[in-house]
Amino acid sequence: MLRDAAVKIPGDPRVKGVVLAPKQINGPGHPGSYRRRTAPRFNDRHTQPVAALRFAPNCALIPAYHSHPLKRLLACLLTFSLATGCGSGDGTGDKGGGKWGKKSGAPAEAVPVKTEKLGRGPIALRLLTTSTVDPVRRVEMVSKAAGIVKELLVVEGATVAAEAILARLEDESLALAKVKAEVSEKKAKDDYEHMKTLLAEKYVSVDEFRKAEQAWQTAKLEVDSANLALANATVKAPIAGTVTRLDLQLGKHIPANAVFGEITDLSELECVIYVPEKDVLRLKEEQPAEVSSESLEAQFRAAVKRINPVIDRASGTAKAFLSISDPEKRLRPGMFIDVSIVLEPHDKALLVPKRALVFDEGRPGVFMKKGEEAKWSELELGFQEKDIAEVVKGATEGDEVIVVGQSGLKDGTKVKVMAE
Repeated sequence: MLRDAAVKIPGDPRVKGVVLAPKQINGPGHPGSYRRRTAPRFNDRHTQPVAALRFAPNCALIPAYHSHPLKRLLACLLTFSLATGCGSGDGTGDKGGGKWGKKSGAPAEAVPVKTEKLGRGPIALRLLTTSTVDPVRRVEMVSKAAGIVKELLVVEGATVAAEAILARLEDESLALAKVKAEVSEKKAKDDYEHMKTLLAEKYVSVDEFRKAEQAWQTAKLEVDSANLALANATVKAPIAGTVTRLDLQLGKHIPANAVFGEITDLSELECVIYVPEKDVLRLKEEQPAEVSSESLEAQFRAAVKRINPVIDRASGTAKAFLSISDPEKRLRPGMFIDVSIVLEPHDKALLVPKRALVFDEGRPGVFMKKGEEAKWSELELGFQEKDIAEVVKGATEGDEVIVVGQSGLKDGTKVKVMAE
């Protein structure tokens, strides 16, 4: 078969691998007698008989190199595969139009989706941060006298009034010291009165009288000191509130000036936040705020009470104090809370649900339903909150955006709205 083709198109200069010379080697059935010899590597003579096979228009030429039956079969198979693979196309394939470019050969069936119309509503630039609840007043209890606890009148968690007795220390020695001081004071007073009479009659000098007077004054001070020590043996609450920590036990000795507990006033609560320097000037005293507790699943009103005017160099923030309103007394000191403060409100912003947003290489956008097709539109966003975002450019009020089923869409894909 290959030899027949070679004979039919002799003289083709593009095939130089095989030259057929006259010699009959395959018997009858061929138009001439040829013998095969190898052509020179660079043979440009076009007068020699040359064999080649021409296939599909876009395919290369395949020389007829061999006359062995098995090799001829392999050459035929190779010829068939190239002829079916190359084709005669015009070289115009489908060209993509980007991630959301128009998809050629889109499915005939419409994709089911859900849509919402864009509308206007309030949105704001908010300062969002976290903090913990703190009491406005929290005082440590300090023992003013040293001694052993002989009576304990409160427990941890008890509510007490200001100056309420919390505990008593052993005070027998203090009581004796008081009596001794009173006796000394009485004697010093009598000596003073006697010296005063003698001075009037000029039996003593003025210096002796002044020494007696000074001794009496010192004795009075010792009485006051003994009374104070005896009073300090009774431990009292410094403020009204709740005993939130108590380290006293019956029979335990406590030294003077030792901290043994804490009282917290739960009637007023506050929290401390740290405001970035770019937002400090937008924050004002008495500015309303909102705090929420995840554990209580509740929100509480708050207000900015005071702002530290100094920016911390290390963190670049300023400290601000917020007062928290909790009339039902649900919050507890130490609770973790989220804080939200409106810095700049936009009351009539064009809003888009965040679930409708689709990002193309970081650029936000939405698919809009235009007729029966989905059309991609890139958006410029403004303020953002948890579930909504402000649309600055790319959409108008009343546009129907796809909120369910948009993840697999392409620009121009046919869609249909699912029934509610």
